[in-house]
Amino acid sequence: MQTRQSRPNVPAAVSSCLLRMAAVALFMTHAPSGDAQSVDFDPAALVKQRTALYLKATHAQLTDLESDVNHLAVLSETCRAQYGTKACGLADKPLSSDKLEERYAYYVRQPVDERSSTRGVKIERRNWGADEAAARTQ
Repeated sequence: MQTRQSRPNVPAAVSSCLLRMAAVALFMTHAPSGDAQSVDFDPAALVKQRTALYLKATHAQLTDLESDVNHLAVLSETCRAQYGTKACGLADKPLSSDKLEERYAYYVRQPVDERSSTRGVKIERRNWGADEAAARTQ
């Protein structure tokens, strides 16, 4: 009587390994990054982050956003050291308070308000009718 040595099922093991690797890659590319904090501190990136935090503060309590405000404060100070005060949208005088409301005002609200007041919104009515006509023909 012959006894057969059992050989592992190589194609099944390879496909199982590939399947796991694909699942990990899929998870890594589609992992939620909504709460992930960016480490980008250049002035243009800070404008976007401030605006996002400003809008988020309209729907949430400020105490819930404290870690985001603190993170933005660190990025803002890094930006100040790298690019200068005006480029980063900060006031000349550093913040001397450690109250959350004052940190939010200094690092988020004041720069966003200043930027929106210096950049006027330009609305041109001449193209309004053309957009409606193009939408109807499609």
